[in-house]
Amino acid sequence: MDFRKTQKISFIEGIAYNAAFILTQGFIITGLAFQFNATERILAIIGVIPMISQMLQVFSPRLFKISGNRKRAMLISASIARYSFTVIPLFLLLNLRNQYLLLISLLIFGAFNSLTGNFWTSIMKDIIPEKKLGRFFGLRNLLISLSSMVLLYFYSFLIDSLGDRKGFLLVATLGAFSAVVSRLLLGEYDDPPKKTLITGNIFSKALKDERFKKFLTFALFWNFTIALASPFFSYHQIVNLKLSYSYLSILGFIATGVSMVFYFWWGKLADRIGHQSVAEFSIFTASFLASMWLFMNEHTFKFLLPIDSIVGGIVWSGINLTLFTLLLGLADSSNVEAYFAVFSFSSGLGALLGALTGGFLASWLNSFKLEIFGMPIYGIQFLFLAGGVSRSISWLLLKRVKTRKEISIPKYFFSTISVLSRRAVSRPYEYAVVITRIQQILKKRIRKKSTNSERKNQRYVI
Repeated sequence: MDFRKTQKISFIEGIAYNAAFILTQGFIITGLAFQFNATERILAIIGVIPMISQMLQVFSPRLFKISGNRKRAMLISASIARYSFTVIPLFLLLNLRNQYLLLISLLIFGAFNSLTGNFWTSIMKDIIPEKKLGRFFGLRNLLISLSSMVLLYFYSFLIDSLGDRKGFLLVATLGAFSAVVSRLLLGEYDDPPKKTLITGNIFSKALKDERFKKFLTFALFWNFTIALASPFFSYHQIVNLKLSYSYLSILGFIATGVSMVFYFWWGKLADRIGHQSVAEFSIFTASFLASMWLFMNEHTFKFLLPIDSIVGGIVWSGINLTLFTLLLGLADSSNVEAYFAVFSFSSGLGALLGALTGGFLASWLNSFKLEIFGMPIYGIQFLFLAGGVSRSISWLLLKRVKTRKEISIPKYFFSTISVLSRRAVSRPYEYAVVITRIQQILKKRIRKKSTNSERKNQRYVI
Protein backbone atom coordinates (compact mmCIF):
# COMPACT_ATOMS: atom_id res chain seq x y z
CA MET A 1 0.00 0.00 0.00
CA ASP A 2 1.14 3.57 -0.76
CA PHE A 3 0.77 5.94 2.19
CA ARG A 4 2.57 8.94 0.68
CA LYS A 5 -0.64 11.00 0.84
CA THR A 6 -0.89 10.50 4.60
CA GLN A 7 2.79 11.31 5.02
CA LYS A 8 2.34 14.65 3.21
CA ILE A 9 -0.83 15.47 5.15
CA SER A 10 0.97 14.80 8.45
CA PHE A 11 3.38 17.67 7.77
CA ILE A 12 0.54 20.20 7.30
CA GLU A 13 -1.50 18.74 10.15
CA GLY A 14 1.47 18.97 12.52
CA ILE A 15 1.99 22.67 11.73
CA ALA A 16 -1.76 23.38 12.09
CA TYR A 17 -1.95 21.62 15.45
CA ASN A 18 1.19 23.39 16.63
CA ALA A 19 -0.42 26.78 15.88
CA ALA A 20 -2.99 25.98 18.59
CA PHE A 21 -0.72 24.04 20.96
CA ILE A 22 1.84 26.85 21.15
CA LEU A 23 -0.82 29.02 22.82
CA THR A 24 -0.80 26.62 25.79
CA GLN A 25 2.94 27.04 26.40
CA GLY A 26 5.34 29.51 28.03
CA PHE A 27 4.64 33.21 28.31
CA ILE A 28 1.69 33.05 25.88
CA ILE A 29 -0.41 30.85 28.18
CA THR A 30 0.67 32.98 31.17
CA GLY A 31 -0.64 36.12 29.44
CA LEU A 32 -3.81 34.32 28.36
CA ALA A 33 -4.38 33.14 31.94
CA PHE A 34 -4.14 36.76 33.13
CA GLN A 35 -7.00 37.58 30.74
CA PHE A 36 -9.09 35.12 32.75
CA ASN A 37 -7.89 36.56 36.10
CA ALA A 38 -6.08 33.37 37.06
CA THR A 39 -4.53 33.14 40.54
CA GLU A 40 -1.07 31.71 41.21
CA ARG A 41 -2.50 28.29 42.16
CA ILE A 42 -4.58 27.96 38.99
CA LEU A 43 -1.70 29.30 36.87
CA ALA A 44 0.55 26.57 38.27
CA ILE A 45 -1.88 23.86 37.11
CA ILE A 46 -2.52 25.49 33.72
CA GLY A 47 1.22 25.71 33.05
CA VAL A 48 1.76 21.95 33.36
CA ILE A 49 -1.47 20.59 31.84
CA PRO A 50 0.41 18.90 28.94
CA MET A 51 2.51 17.02 31.51
CA ILE A 52 -0.44 16.13 33.74
CA SER A 53 -2.45 14.91 30.73
CA GLN A 54 0.01 12.08 30.17
CA MET A 55 -1.64 10.21 33.05
CA LEU A 56 -4.68 9.49 30.86
CA GLN A 57 -2.70 7.44 28.34
CA VAL A 58 -3.40 4.40 30.52
CA PHE A 59 -7.00 4.58 29.22
CA SER A 60 -6.02 4.32 25.53
CA PRO A 61 -6.59 0.52 25.37
CA ARG A 62 -10.14 0.99 26.67
CA LEU A 63 -10.97 3.68 24.10
CA PHE A 64 -9.48 1.50 21.36
CA LYS A 65 -11.70 -1.39 22.44
CA ILE A 66 -14.83 0.80 22.45
CA SER A 67 -14.16 2.42 19.06
CA GLY A 68 -13.05 -0.72 17.23
CA ASN A 69 -10.01 0.67 15.35
CA ARG A 70 -7.20 3.16 15.76
CA LYS A 71 -8.40 5.84 13.35
CA ARG A 72 -11.88 6.01 14.86
CA ALA A 73 -10.38 6.19 18.36
CA MET A 74 -7.99 8.92 17.20
CA LEU A 75 -10.79 10.97 15.61
CA ILE A 76 -13.05 10.67 18.67
CA SER A 77 -10.36 11.95 21.03
CA ALA A 78 -9.13 14.57 18.51
CA SER A 79 -12.64 15.94 17.98
CA ILE A 80 -13.17 16.47 21.71
CA ALA A 81 -9.70 18.01 22.10
CA ARG A 82 -9.60 20.30 19.07
CA TYR A 83 -13.17 21.56 19.32
CA SER A 84 -12.82 22.26 23.05
CA PHE A 85 -10.23 24.91 22.14
CA THR A 86 -12.80 26.89 20.13
CA VAL A 87 -14.67 27.96 23.28
CA ILE A 88 -11.67 29.95 24.57
CA PRO A 89 -12.01 32.87 22.09
CA LEU A 90 -15.79 32.66 22.59
CA PHE A 91 -15.33 33.19 26.35
CA LEU A 92 -13.12 36.21 25.64
CA LEU A 93 -15.60 37.65 23.16
CA LEU A 94 -18.50 37.29 25.60
CA ASN A 95 -16.35 38.63 28.44
CA LEU A 96 -16.73 35.40 30.43
CA ARG A 97 -13.31 35.77 32.02
CA ASN A 98 -13.43 33.17 34.76
CA GLN A 99 -10.25 31.23 35.51
CA TYR A 100 -12.12 27.94 35.94
CA LEU A 101 -13.63 28.18 32.45
CA LEU A 102 -10.12 28.43 31.00
CA LEU A 103 -8.84 25.66 33.26
CA ILE A 104 -11.61 23.21 32.27
CA SER A 105 -11.19 23.99 28.55
CA LEU A 106 -7.43 23.44 28.68
CA LEU A 107 -7.78 20.26 30.76
CA ILE A 108 -10.12 18.77 28.14
CA PHE A 109 -7.81 19.96 25.35
CA GLY A 110 -4.73 18.45 27.00
CA ALA A 111 -6.31 15.19 28.17
CA PHE A 112 -7.79 14.16 24.84
CA ASN A 113 -4.77 15.39 22.90
CA SER A 114 -2.72 12.96 24.96
CA LEU A 115 -4.98 10.09 23.86
CA THR A 116 -4.94 11.34 20.26
CA GLY A 117 -1.14 11.31 20.25
CA ASN A 118 -1.09 7.70 21.39
CA PHE A 119 -3.20 6.50 18.47
CA TRP A 120 -1.48 8.88 16.02
CA THR A 121 1.93 7.42 16.93
CA SER A 122 0.62 3.89 16.50
CA ILE A 123 -0.77 4.66 13.01
CA MET A 124 2.33 6.53 11.83
CA LYS A 125 4.57 3.71 12.99
CA ASP A 126 2.84 1.44 10.46
CA ILE A 127 2.69 4.07 7.70
CA ILE A 128 6.34 5.18 7.69
CA PRO A 129 8.86 2.54 6.51
CA GLU A 130 11.26 1.60 9.28
CA LYS A 131 14.30 2.69 7.26
CA LYS A 132 12.82 6.19 6.82
CA LEU A 133 11.59 6.79 10.37
CA GLY A 134 14.50 8.99 11.41
CA ARG A 135 14.53 11.05 8.23
CA PHE A 136 10.74 11.51 8.19
CA PHE A 137 10.30 12.56 11.83
CA GLY A 138 13.48 14.63 11.69
CA LEU A 139 12.08 16.66 8.78
CA ARG A 140 8.62 16.90 10.38
CA ASN A 141 10.05 18.08 13.70
CA LEU A 142 12.26 20.58 11.89
CA LEU A 143 9.27 22.10 10.06
CA ILE A 144 7.22 22.26 13.26
CA SER A 145 10.13 23.92 15.10
CA LEU A 146 10.46 26.51 12.33
CA SER A 147 6.70 27.16 12.47
CA SER A 148 6.98 27.62 16.25
CA MET A 149 9.64 30.29 15.81
CA VAL A 150 7.54 32.21 13.25
CA LEU A 151 4.22 31.81 15.07
CA LEU A 152 5.64 32.78 18.45
CA TYR A 153 6.91 36.07 17.07
CA PHE A 154 3.72 36.66 15.03
CA TYR A 155 1.43 36.08 18.03
CA SER A 156 3.61 38.31 20.24
CA PHE A 157 3.60 41.07 17.61
CA LEU A 158 -0.22 40.99 17.46
CA ILE A 159 -0.56 41.16 21.24
CA ASP A 160 1.90 44.06 21.61
CA SER A 161 0.36 45.93 18.64
CA LEU A 162 -3.32 45.50 19.53
CA GLY A 163 -3.05 45.42 23.31
CA ASP A 164 -3.66 42.47 25.62
CA ARG A 165 -7.46 42.44 25.33
CA LYS A 166 -7.83 42.54 21.53
CA GLY A 167 -4.52 40.77 20.91
CA PHE A 168 -5.32 37.65 22.93
CA LEU A 169 -8.81 37.49 21.40
CA LEU A 170 -7.29 37.46 17.91
CA VAL A 171 -4.54 34.91 18.61
CA ALA A 172 -6.99 32.63 20.45
CA THR A 173 -9.30 32.80 17.41
CA LEU A 174 -6.42 31.92 15.08
CA GLY A 175 -5.45 29.05 17.37
CA ALA A 176 -9.03 27.72 17.44
CA PHE A 177 -9.21 27.87 13.63
CA SER A 178 -5.93 25.96 13.37
CA ALA A 179 -7.19 23.32 15.81
CA VAL A 180 -10.26 22.70 13.65
CA VAL A 181 -8.09 22.46 10.51
CA SER A 182 -5.89 19.93 12.30
CA ARG A 183 -8.93 17.78 13.17
CA LEU A 184 -10.20 17.84 9.56
CA LEU A 185 -6.78 16.81 8.25
CA LEU A 186 -6.64 13.86 10.66
CA GLY A 187 -9.80 12.56 8.98
CA GLU A 188 -7.81 12.16 5.75
CA TYR A 189 -5.28 9.77 7.29
CA ASP A 190 -5.05 6.15 6.17
CA ASP A 191 -5.22 3.43 8.81
CA PRO A 192 -3.40 0.17 8.00
CA PRO A 193 -5.46 -2.86 9.17
CA LYS A 194 -3.12 -3.84 11.92
CA LYS A 195 -2.23 -3.43 15.58
CA THR A 196 -3.87 -4.73 18.72
CA LEU A 197 -3.13 -2.56 21.71
CA ILE A 198 -1.98 -4.09 24.97
CA THR A 199 -4.62 -5.37 27.37
CA GLY A 200 -4.55 -6.51 30.99
CA ASN A 201 -2.73 -4.98 33.93
CA ILE A 202 -0.08 -2.75 32.34
CA PHE A 203 1.43 -1.80 35.72
CA SER A 204 2.26 -5.37 36.72
CA LYS A 205 3.96 -6.02 33.38
CA ALA A 206 6.20 -2.95 33.58
CA LEU A 207 6.98 -2.85 37.31
CA LYS A 208 8.67 -6.25 37.28
CA ASP A 209 11.74 -4.53 35.80
CA GLU A 210 13.98 -3.22 38.63
CA ARG A 211 15.92 -0.79 36.40
CA PHE A 212 12.68 0.61 35.03
CA LYS A 213 11.33 1.10 38.57
CA LYS A 214 14.39 3.27 39.41
CA PHE A 215 13.81 5.22 36.20
CA LEU A 216 10.16 5.74 37.20
CA THR A 217 11.25 7.12 40.59
CA PHE A 218 13.50 9.58 38.79
CA ALA A 219 10.76 10.49 36.27
CA LEU A 220 8.18 11.15 39.00
CA PHE A 221 10.52 13.40 41.00
CA TRP A 222 11.94 15.11 37.89
CA ASN A 223 8.48 16.09 36.66
CA PHE A 224 7.63 17.24 40.19
CA THR A 225 10.62 19.60 40.14
CA ILE A 226 9.80 20.93 36.65
CA ALA A 227 6.15 21.62 37.54
CA LEU A 228 7.17 23.19 40.86
CA ALA A 229 8.55 26.38 39.31
CA SER A 230 8.24 26.29 35.50
CA PRO A 231 4.87 28.15 35.22
CA PHE A 232 6.32 31.10 37.15
CA PHE A 233 9.37 31.91 35.03
CA SER A 234 7.07 33.64 32.52
CA TYR A 235 5.05 35.12 35.40
CA HIS A 236 8.20 36.77 36.77
CA GLN A 237 9.12 38.12 33.32
CA ILE A 238 5.69 39.60 32.60
CA VAL A 239 4.53 40.80 36.04
CA ASN A 240 7.74 41.70 37.88
CA LEU A 241 10.15 42.56 35.07
CA LYS A 242 7.37 43.96 32.81
CA LEU A 243 8.93 42.63 29.59
CA SER A 244 7.07 42.86 26.28
CA TYR A 245 5.76 39.77 24.51
CA SER A 246 7.84 40.61 21.42
CA TYR A 247 11.04 40.62 23.49
CA LEU A 248 10.10 37.27 25.06
CA SER A 249 9.38 35.83 21.62
CA ILE A 250 12.89 36.78 20.47
CA LEU A 251 14.34 34.92 23.46
CA GLY A 252 12.17 31.93 22.53
CA PHE A 253 13.37 32.25 18.93
CA ILE A 254 17.00 32.04 20.13
CA ALA A 255 16.33 29.05 22.40
CA THR A 256 14.51 27.14 19.66
CA GLY A 257 17.25 27.85 17.12
CA VAL A 258 19.97 26.64 19.50
CA SER A 259 17.93 23.52 20.32
CA MET A 260 17.53 22.65 16.64
CA VAL A 261 21.31 22.71 16.19
CA PHE A 262 22.10 20.76 19.34
CA TYR A 263 19.49 18.04 18.79
CA PHE A 264 21.68 16.75 15.98
CA TRP A 265 24.94 17.17 17.90
CA TRP A 266 23.64 15.59 21.12
CA GLY A 267 22.29 12.63 19.13
CA LYS A 268 25.67 11.85 17.61
CA LEU A 269 27.50 12.29 20.91
CA ALA A 270 24.96 10.20 22.87
CA ASP A 271 25.40 7.28 20.45
CA ARG A 272 29.14 7.45 21.07
CA ILE A 273 29.41 7.86 24.87
CA GLY A 274 25.95 6.82 26.11
CA HIS A 275 22.61 8.59 26.38
CA GLN A 276 22.76 8.62 30.19
CA SER A 277 25.97 10.68 30.07
CA VAL A 278 24.22 13.41 28.06
CA ALA A 279 21.11 13.25 30.27
CA GLU A 280 23.12 13.60 33.51
CA PHE A 281 25.16 16.53 32.19
CA SER A 282 22.06 18.33 30.86
CA ILE A 283 20.05 17.91 34.06
CA PHE A 284 22.99 18.95 36.25
CA THR A 285 23.43 22.12 34.16
CA ALA A 286 19.67 22.79 34.20
CA SER A 287 19.75 22.83 38.02
CA PHE A 288 22.23 25.74 37.97
CA LEU A 289 20.20 27.47 35.28
CA ALA A 290 17.07 27.49 37.48
CA SER A 291 19.03 28.69 40.53
CA MET A 292 20.42 31.58 38.45
CA TRP A 293 16.92 33.09 38.36
CA LEU A 294 17.34 34.13 42.00
CA PHE A 295 19.41 37.02 40.57
CA MET A 296 17.05 37.83 37.68
CA ASN A 297 15.83 41.40 38.23
CA GLU A 298 15.34 44.72 36.44
CA HIS A 299 19.11 45.38 36.40
CA THR A 300 20.41 41.95 35.37
CA PHE A 301 17.87 40.54 32.89
CA LYS A 302 19.54 42.16 29.86
CA PHE A 303 22.51 39.80 30.07
CA LEU A 304 21.08 36.92 32.18
CA LEU A 305 18.07 36.22 29.93
CA PRO A 306 20.14 35.77 26.74
CA ILE A 307 22.43 33.42 28.69
CA ASP A 308 19.37 31.53 29.91
CA SER A 309 18.01 31.23 26.34
CA ILE A 310 21.28 29.98 24.82
CA VAL A 311 22.29 27.60 27.62
CA GLY A 312 18.66 26.53 28.06
CA GLY A 313 18.43 25.66 24.36
CA ILE A 314 21.56 23.52 24.71
CA VAL A 315 20.61 21.61 27.88
CA TRP A 316 16.89 21.16 27.18
CA SER A 317 17.59 19.69 23.75
CA GLY A 318 19.82 17.17 25.52
CA ILE A 319 17.18 16.45 28.17
CA ASN A 320 14.26 16.07 25.75
CA LEU A 321 16.27 13.81 23.46
CA THR A 322 17.96 11.51 25.96
CA LEU A 323 15.13 10.94 28.45
CA PHE A 324 13.05 9.61 25.55
CA THR A 325 15.88 7.43 24.24
CA LEU A 326 16.67 6.15 27.76
CA LEU A 327 13.05 5.05 28.06
CA LEU A 328 13.28 3.29 24.69
CA GLY A 329 16.44 1.52 25.83
CA LEU A 330 14.88 0.35 29.10
CA ALA A 331 11.53 -0.75 27.64
CA ASP A 332 10.98 -4.44 26.94
CA SER A 333 10.30 -4.76 23.21
CA SER A 334 7.39 -7.14 23.87
CA ASN A 335 5.65 -4.68 26.24
CA VAL A 336 6.59 -1.25 24.87
CA GLU A 337 3.05 0.14 25.23
CA ALA A 338 2.93 -0.88 28.90
CA TYR A 339 6.26 0.81 29.65
CA PHE A 340 5.22 4.02 27.89
CA ALA A 341 1.81 4.12 29.57
CA VAL A 342 3.25 3.57 33.07
CA PHE A 343 6.02 6.11 32.41
CA SER A 344 3.44 8.67 31.23
CA PHE A 345 1.27 8.03 34.30
CA SER A 346 4.23 8.43 36.65
CA SER A 347 5.40 11.61 34.92
CA GLY A 348 1.91 13.10 34.98
CA LEU A 349 1.45 12.28 38.67
CA GLY A 350 4.74 13.98 39.52
CA ALA A 351 3.72 17.05 37.49
CA LEU A 352 0.35 17.26 39.25
CA LEU A 353 1.95 17.10 42.71
CA GLY A 354 4.55 19.66 41.66
CA ALA A 355 1.93 22.05 40.28
CA LEU A 356 -0.16 21.89 43.45
CA THR A 357 2.90 22.44 45.65
CA GLY A 358 4.26 25.23 43.44
CA GLY A 359 0.92 27.02 43.29
CA PHE A 360 0.58 26.97 47.06
CA LEU A 361 4.14 28.24 47.62
CA ALA A 362 3.83 30.91 44.90
CA SER A 363 0.65 32.38 46.39
CA TRP A 364 2.49 32.75 49.69
CA LEU A 365 5.92 33.87 48.37
CA ASN A 366 4.46 36.42 45.96
CA SER A 367 3.30 38.61 48.82
CA PHE A 368 6.70 40.04 49.70
CA LYS A 369 9.79 41.62 48.14
CA LEU A 370 13.28 42.04 49.59
CA GLU A 371 16.26 44.24 48.80
CA ILE A 372 19.74 42.91 49.56
CA PHE A 373 22.73 45.21 48.91
CA GLY A 374 20.54 47.29 46.61
CA MET A 375 19.45 44.25 44.57
CA PRO A 376 15.67 43.62 44.51
CA ILE A 377 14.57 40.01 45.11
CA TYR A 378 10.93 39.04 44.67
CA GLY A 379 9.50 36.28 46.82
CA ILE A 380 8.68 34.16 43.78
CA GLN A 381 12.41 33.92 43.01
CA PHE A 382 12.96 31.68 46.03
CA LEU A 383 10.72 29.18 44.25
CA PHE A 384 13.23 29.15 41.37
CA LEU A 385 16.02 28.42 43.85
CA ALA A 386 13.98 25.54 45.28
CA GLY A 387 13.44 24.27 41.74
CA GLY A 388 17.20 24.34 41.09
CA VAL A 389 18.00 22.43 44.29
CA SER A 390 15.33 19.80 43.58
CA ARG A 391 16.65 19.37 40.02
CA SER A 392 20.06 18.51 41.46
CA ILE A 393 18.35 15.81 43.58
CA SER A 394 16.79 14.47 40.37
CA TRP A 395 20.31 14.26 38.94
CA LEU A 396 21.32 12.00 41.85
CA LEU A 397 18.26 9.79 41.25
CA LEU A 398 19.13 9.48 37.56
CA LYS A 399 22.65 8.31 38.41
CA ARG A 400 21.09 5.29 40.16
CA VAL A 401 19.63 4.15 36.83
CA LYS A 402 22.31 1.97 35.27
CA THR A 403 22.37 2.14 31.46
CA ARG A 404 25.28 2.29 29.01
CA LYS A 405 27.63 5.09 30.00
CA GLU A 406 31.08 5.08 28.46
CA ILE A 407 32.30 8.37 29.94
CA SER A 408 30.80 11.55 31.45
CA ILE A 409 30.57 14.76 29.40
CA PRO A 410 33.22 16.70 31.42
CA LYS A 411 35.68 13.77 31.22
CA TYR A 412 34.97 13.44 27.51
CA PHE A 413 35.82 17.09 26.85
CA PHE A 414 38.91 17.08 29.09
CA SER A 415 40.22 13.89 27.49
CA THR A 416 39.56 15.34 24.02
CA ILE A 417 41.47 18.53 24.88
CA SER A 418 44.26 16.47 26.46
CA VAL A 419 44.61 14.27 23.38
CA LEU A 420 44.69 17.30 21.08
CA SER A 421 47.33 19.05 23.19
CA ARG A 422 49.54 15.95 23.36
CA ARG A 423 49.07 15.45 19.63
CA ALA A 424 50.26 19.01 18.96
CA VAL A 425 53.47 18.34 20.96
CA SER A 426 54.22 14.84 19.72
CA ARG A 427 53.32 15.51 16.07
CA PRO A 428 54.29 19.08 15.35
CA TYR A 429 54.83 18.29 11.68
CA GLU A 430 51.04 18.01 11.27
CA TYR A 431 50.77 21.69 12.14
CA ALA A 432 53.88 22.83 10.27
CA VAL A 433 51.88 24.22 7.36
CA VAL A 434 49.63 26.20 9.68
CA ILE A 435 52.59 27.56 11.67
CA THR A 436 54.45 28.55 8.47
CA ARG A 437 51.37 30.34 7.16
CA ILE A 438 50.97 32.29 10.42
CA GLN A 439 54.65 33.29 10.30
CA GLN A 440 54.26 34.57 6.73
CA ILE A 441 51.23 36.71 7.69
CA LEU A 442 53.09 38.17 10.70
CA LYS A 443 56.15 39.01 8.56
CA LYS A 444 53.98 40.81 6.00
CA ARG A 445 52.35 42.90 8.72
CA ILE A 446 55.75 43.82 10.22
CA ARG A 447 57.09 44.86 6.81
CA LYS A 448 53.96 46.92 6.15
CA LYS A 449 54.29 48.75 9.49
CA SER A 450 58.00 49.47 8.92
CA THR A 451 57.28 50.80 5.41
CA ASN A 452 54.56 53.11 6.72
CA SER A 453 56.82 54.43 9.50
CA GLU A 454 59.65 55.12 7.00
CA ARG A 455 57.25 57.13 4.82
CA LYS A 456 56.18 59.23 7.81
CA ASN A 457 59.82 59.93 8.72
CA GLN A 458 60.55 61.05 5.15
CA ARG A 459 57.70 63.58 5.35
CA TYR A 460 59.15 65.13 8.52
CA VAL A 461 62.63 65.32 6.98
CA ILE A 462 61.33 67.20 3.94
